[in-house]
Amino acid sequence: MKIKKPLLLTLILCVALVGSVFTQEKDKLIYATESGLGIQLSGEVEMEFIDVEGQGGFSHQDLTYQKVKTRSPHMRIDKAVFATKIIYNENLSYEIQFRYDDDDAYVDKHFATLKIPKINTVFEIGKNRPLVHMKRRTEGYPLIGTAFWKGREYHVTSNTAFALTENIKLIGGLSFAMKRPLASDDAAEDKSFKMLVYGDYQTKDGQTFEYGAVGGFEAYGLYGMGWYYSSKLIDDFDWKTQLSQTLAQYDLLGDRTDLTHWWYGGRVGFDRWNIRARAEYIESLDGLLPRDGYYAECSYRINVSSFLPIKNIEPLFRFGALTVRDHPELLGETATWDREMTTLALLTRINDNLTLKFEYYLLNEVTGAEPPDDSVKDNQFLTQISFGF
Repeated sequence: MKIKKPLLLTLILCVALVGSVFTQEKDKLIYATESGLGIQLSGEVEMEFIDVEGQGGFSHQDLTYQKVKTRSPHMRIDKAVFATKIIYNENLSYEIQFRYDDDDAYVDKHFATLKIPKINTVFEIGKNRPLVHMKRRTEGYPLIGTAFWKGREYHVTSNTAFALTENIKLIGGLSFAMKRPLASDDAAEDKSFKMLVYGDYQTKDGQTFEYGAVGGFEAYGLYGMGWYYSSKLIDDFDWKTQLSQTLAQYDLLGDRTDLTHWWYGGRVGFDRWNIRARAEYIESLDGLLPRDGYYAECSYRINVSSFLPIKNIEPLFRFGALTVRDHPELLGETATWDREMTTLALLTRINDNLTLKFEYYLLNEVTGAEPPDDSVKDNQFLTQISFGF
């Protein structure tokens, strides 16, 4: 029987921990090894039910474009994550996350974190999401989150916080990363009608580097930040394979070998008194393809433990869009459709470790087809149970 490398590494790690001294601190297991290092274990398992609008079955599949994977209601293990954090001292640590699903097992993230208290700065080196990413509460990402900051990259980043008063601080950061290749990903949970994204890092010939800077503030529950990233397209994977060959009329827009790549954006939000609200805007240019998008979301956490056997519930509403500017009519491929997505969600926290999520995604796509394509039906309902430890 062939055992995949990430699984084998996990088994070796578990065996190595047998016999170690451990304590429980803040609901995390802390192991003390003979060398004096601390090891913190955590993880998460997500199982979900998905129902997508539109009829299932072979006769309703588009075999030419392979747009539809599964229209019929189905269940799956979305992910199982096992994370190990090695604590060298209070300022230096290394974390590695193994991820498993129904089809694969692999190392998802791994990075070292170095804190320098004298300059209020945290450095990170390794594979993780970009510095500007936000931790989502729903299973589905905002459209621009999927497109721009969901993908993993290899990077070195710095994050500095300077306190002006007890409740006001300025934040800033720098990033040097291996540019992520252009790729495709799902707008929500269904595997249909994929859109153009900055994907997970992969080794590519013609690799380029991406430079970024971030600045912002936090004050009395309010926060705001802005960022700018710049690089060149990976030559020639990005411009030739992902743009020129994938988008049928891309070459009509100008010089197809244009390697321009930048993206910038801003985010504002409020997180206090059980209210969580934020809005974000991003604009980008990849070769000859300009895009922009935004979203706004708001949620309110309600404590219901006094009359229900659960900790709290959190209704959430989000609306967002992602569009191709200037010439969307030339690019009829699903990767560059203009999209809008409304997310309605109810997050039910049974306790600190167990959460039920009920989410409904209403999607609206402008396909660019003449006459308009009315066969695109992909509103989606998701029920998920998430267990963390």
